[in-house]
Amino acid sequence: MHGTYIGNNKMMVKLAYNAVVTVPSNDLSLMPTLVTTGMFEVPLTKYFLTQLKPGYTVVDVGANIGYFTVLAAKVVGNTGRVIGYEADPNTAAVLKDNLAMNWLTENVTIINKAVYSENKTLQFRSSERFHGYSSWKEKPQDDNLIDHYTIRDVAAVSLDNELQELESIDLVKIDIEGGEYHAFLGMKKLIQDRKIKTITFEWNKAMLGTDEGPFLDLISDLITNRGARLTLLDKEGEVVETTLKDLAAFEFYPFVLLEFQN
Repeated sequence: MHGTYIGNNKMMVKLAYNAVVTVPSNDLSLMPTLVTTGMFEVPLTKYFLTQLKPGYTVVDVGANIGYFTVLAAKVVGNTGRVIGYEADPNTAAVLKDNLAMNWLTENVTIINKAVYSENKTLQFRSSERFHGYSSWKEKPQDDNLIDHYTIRDVAAVSLDNELQELESIDLVKIDIEGGEYHAFLGMKKLIQDRKIKTITFEWNKAMLGTDEGPFLDLISDLITNRGARLTLLDKEGEVVETTLKDLAAFEFYPFVLLEFQN
């Protein structure tokens, strides 16, 4: 086991990549995997470890408790920069604590906002039992998944409005439970200005809902007009070629990449 209960609804977990984090003990999404294995989303973890370099700039959209934020900050070092977005205020507080525990505050900025296609206020659904499912999108009904949500207004921003001052972004990681299409819409100028090198995102048909078709069209446009390369990560974290047709056939695939030839 990689975790122990430390009171106050917190598990302390020693991660496989030599860091420590706390995670809410009542969370049934990330907590069980982190406590039993010390890792989460192994292919993407391996990709971060092999592809990120000191000095890189990384944007973590849907940072949650900071598993990938902490990892990115450790790898890019003091010469790099990490910017994390987390909409849930309670989760954002845990994220900040996790960075502080690992002495990773100087090169990291945490923004307690949702990422969207424009600057506005959204109704955000914070899951009480599966914290990783929190989203401004409503999760489809699942009789085998018992959950409750707290609905609150949160500030949402587009990355175009937030990050134009950056000269280059080496990696944008997006995992926001079906909100990916709107996140892409909100960074079209960054992509057009050739500031973003790679985007990793989750493909989830059920959560995308009616955004599935427009999202595929947007990806197709980026492949055709921006020369983007569409790939997947296999179980070892290796990049493998794919096509838009193959992607559309998946109900769910957690590790999709778009790489831009700047």
